[in-house]
Amino acid sequence: MKRLIGLLVFGLLGLAQMAMAHEFPLQFTPNAGYRGLVVAGYSFQGSEVVGNCSYYTVSGGGSGKGGGRGQTKTYAQTCKWDLHGNLLSITPGAPKAPPVSATKGNELVYATDGNGNTTGTDSKLPERGFVESPGSNYAWLTPNPTAVLLGHIDYTLTVTLKSDGDVAVNISNVAVSALHGAAALKTTDCIGAIDVGKTCSVSLTYDPRQLAGGDKASDTLRVDLTSDAGAAHDFIQNFVIVSNHGN
Repeated sequence: MKRLIGLLVFGLLGLAQMAMAHEFPLQFTPNAGYRGLVVAGYSFQGSEVVGNCSYYTVSGGGSGKGGGRGQTKTYAQTCKWDLHGNLLSITPGAPKAPPVSATKGNELVYATDGNGNTTGTDSKLPERGFVESPGSNYAWLTPNPTAVLLGHIDYTLTVTLKSDGDVAVNISNVAVSALHGAAALKTTDCIGAIDVGKTCSVSLTYDPRQLAGGDKASDTLRVDLTSDAGAAHDFIQNFVIVSNHGN
């Protein structure tokens, strides 16, 4: 028995419009336990963004009397990113922040290059640093709350993708996987260039029947795209698998 359990809509980006630009977060992952993180784009060097990616950590010490204050280690660093916010390099020593050249809503702009690309900080972003430039990107548009499935059914899912950005997104691969159950790609027309406003679809199957133990189990389904989008991220759907002992 097969059952259609959802329509997942994702977004990719499309036709070039040089008057428009997309905001890409400056990617940076600090060490665990970090504090005082600063991620900001300060200038352009050719096709690269140069900025700050500094923080500190505190280790040791304890709470209460005689616990000590712990040891602080500072990571003062300069980072470089491409125009899609992908991290290129990290070097010791933090750069000095330049004067703010413009304020646009939540954005503080530190630099603008000859092509109109901008970089700085945006208080809406988790790590704040951004670069704004024309480019492809994709977003998952359909909410993905945890779904409850019966453990004895083989499910079929249809996934729809929409291109909605500044330049055409080029997709080279679509892959599906599950942490415990069996997920398999059936068919897709989401390969190649997807123009702005165009849609494509992915059909896949998910079989939870190999999950064992108890009346309930959990699983995670993942849909991954390989593309030229600047900020790639998987669609993740969590499942609760319920056993049906009566069938």
